[in-house]
Amino acid sequence: MNNLLRINKSPYFWSMCLIMGLFAFANRKFLFTDQLYYDKLGEQLTAEQIQYVIASQNVWWKQIIGYAIIPLIVIIRVLYTAFCLHIGNLVQEYRWKFSSLYNISLKADAVFCLNSIFNFYYYAFIQPPQAVDDLSVNFLSLLRLTGKKNIPDWLIFAYNSINIFELMYVILLIMLVKTCFKINYWKSIVFVFLTYCIGNYLYIVGLTFLYLYLS
Repeated sequence: MNNLLRINKSPYFWSMCLIMGLFAFANRKFLFTDQLYYDKLGEQLTAEQIQYVIASQNVWWKQIIGYAIIPLIVIIRVLYTAFCLHIGNLVQEYRWKFSSLYNISLKADAVFCLNSIFNFYYYAFIQPPQAVDDLSVNFLSLLRLTGKKNIPDWLIFAYNSINIFELMYVILLIMLVKTCFKINYWKSIVFVFLTYCIGNYLYIVGLTFLYLYLS
């Protein structure tokens, strides 16, 4: 863990962005096929209209924007976790530096890179998607087991967030906090659960509310 914490932050950050960009390209190239759009929209639109939707998704400037915002997505995710940890830091009066909490959040974010990689390989080689919506479901999540049709809409994001990669992320956060600040596992577990886990719960609630409101 000490070796991971000592890795230079900038190369680490851009390496993660590059990996996520490569697999975003792979998803677009190999998973988001025309047939998926026809299966999803076939009952609502004509073939010409579906072709127009597909063409609009492949406009070059939209693709560039999609890749360009990947670093922004990563930094927002990292800062959100660091902010959650910092709130606990202030409440507990540990006086840990925000830069250390940011470093922990950044290094733990590698789990989400693994998520992108394994999700792609699963849907590309093991279980090809039957619809566009399938690709938004984490293949190791509770939502994958239950299916969207078997649960109410307000539980979709919660079920999708209960997955192996999220558990790995929490475990890595715990280990990094313990290593960085030289505290025992129990204190580290309690700290992460009362900070990041609560913050993630609030994020899911907010995302669910927004989804239901826009629906």
